[in-house]
Amino acid sequence: MRNAGFFEVYESMSDLEVYDTIYADRKKRYSEIFEKQYDPGMDLDAIQLAECDRTKLLFIDLEADVAMDNNVYIEVIKAFGILSNKKFDPTDIKEQWTSETGPIEVSFKSNNSLIKFKPEYQDDWLHESVFKICQAELERKSIRITDCLSDDGYGYGQAIAIMRLTEKEQKILENKLNWKFTSE
Repeated sequence: MRNAGFFEVYESMSDLEVYDTIYADRKKRYSEIFEKQYDPGMDLDAIQLAECDRTKLLFIDLEADVAMDNNVYIEVIKAFGILSNKKFDPTDIKEQWTSETGPIEVSFKSNNSLIKFKPEYQDDWLHESVFKICQAELERKSIRITDCLSDDGYGYGQAIAIMRLTEKEQKILENKLNWKFTSE
């Protein structure tokens, strides 16, 4: 996976050092979530391991507990900033709800431009507009992203996997892991 551009931040480390670092980060993150010491283990499949590099993979369950005061759209926009390796740097991100069922207005600044959109309320599911808006911003920055459809070509159920990959990196994942991607 490292030869496909994942975990570049650890390029000076051995594979074992990278593994140990990822494992320590997972234990810390899960301990914060559960507010006590917690060891999630490292029995990960390839996509779960890739998910540990948020600068290369954005893996989102579309049934994301979208609700007033949960700020899910804010978190998704921030995640796209991380995925872009900070080349897309949204600021002043706001998510405003008129009521428990919307309407919803989301706004952020990108390159000194104010971007606003109104995602439709869909119970606790993310509306696709957030992905279209963020992907358009990444395209403006010439950042290549693609959707991974797993090795069966059908995707991940109600989750999506969006990757920042060069064509060469994508070919490596196609050849080594048999992952399928949306065509451009």
